[in-house]
Amino acid sequence: MLDVSTDVTAVAVLDEGGAVVASGPGAVGAELGGAVDGLWEEAVKRAGKVRAAALEHVVVPVDGGAVALVEAHGHRAVAVTGPRPAVALLVFDLRTCLGDAFAAGDATP
Repeated sequence: MLDVSTDVTAVAVLDEGGAVVASGPGAVGAELGGAVDGLWEEAVKRAGKVRAAALEHVVVPVDGGAVALVEAHGHRAVAVTGPRPAVALLVFDLRTCLGDAFAAGDATP
């Protein structure tokens, strides 16, 4: 992911239980799984109040960039970006990475 998107400064892939199965620089921490789960669950709650469709991704602007989170194939990918990320491309890249790694049941990203 770091090779494909120049906007990404840190990235991690988590399994269904919230354990980190792959990561790039700056993304690993004991609290990462809980933080990602908390962000996702809050986004699901808020999205449910606005629309009935299932949530596929979340992008949250933060000082100096954004945090993007995509759920697909039983895993979640989270990325932190620098300023002015190409958000649509970032979400596409995260979804593609999860599809490439896990769509066929492959256990390693």
